[in-house]
Amino acid sequence: MTSATDRVVRATIDRVASIATLPSVAMRIMQIADDPSANEDTLHDALLTDPALAARVLKVVNSAFYRRQREVGSPRAAIRLLGVDSIRNIALAASLHRLFRGRRSIPGFDPGDVWNHCVAVGTAARTLAVRTGAASPEEAMLAGLLHDVGVIVAMQAWLPEFTVLVQRAGQPDGPTFRDLERSEIGATHEDFGGALCDAWHFPTPFVLACQHHHDFRTLAWHEQRLPALIHVADVLAARIGVGYTATVEVITPLPEALDVLQLTPLAIEDVEAEVAEGIPQAVSLLAA
Repeated sequence: MTSATDRVVRATIDRVASIATLPSVAMRIMQIADDPSANEDTLHDALLTDPALAARVLKVVNSAFYRRQREVGSPRAAIRLLGVDSIRNIALAASLHRLFRGRRSIPGFDPGDVWNHCVAVGTAARTLAVRTGAASPEEAMLAGLLHDVGVIVAMQAWLPEFTVLVQRAGQPDGPTFRDLERSEIGATHEDFGGALCDAWHFPTPFVLACQHHHDFRTLAWHEQRLPALIHVADVLAARIGVGYTATVEVITPLPEALDVLQLTPLAIEDVEAEVAEGIPQAVSLLAA
């Protein structure tokens, strides 16, 4: 990141105070998930401070998405069955969803469509993680949910410029979304997303997945796995056609990403079919 880009990013994060802070319960759950000494009681107590969130957790846990054999009747039972990472993802999905609601003043652009795409990418990333072992499924899911949060940052902080670039985006043989962001704003949704995750004190892998899901090849080899996985999930979700996909730059995953994940093109076809089946359910559940 150049010094000029860094200045734009810092000024942008300062501008979006309304979204630069997650709800306190979501932040607390993130801290608990990262604390090896935290226990079930700690997470349970945190959930109970937000009854609406606890109810949403139970709704998601009891859906077919998590394929439970029997109904889960309490937050404590949900924690025991799914574990801290899954509960963290459900809680953060509920918090993130709120960021993607609101203004629809740009013709042809709905922030909710960006969230639908993020849910689709999270679902695809989870499937890829199960298939490849490149990341834990819950880590992959959360990285997918987060990956385009920078689009909302750009919209909130730079509405006139963002309106222009959205109207120009997606043209055949036209500039990429990131190229338009650079010319109109001076930084990209990857830059903003990475900076926001850093401001939220998310672990480094999530920051890198947000900041490099289009250009994972610029990272050191040992840092590429999660960003490469999100790149592949991003392309698959776009091919399936869920949500706002103008940010996606290619129609097939980059060969380097398949190498990192040790995936063959044939395996990608199998994953795409599985993801296409699961995405509608995930979107109806997490984007409702």
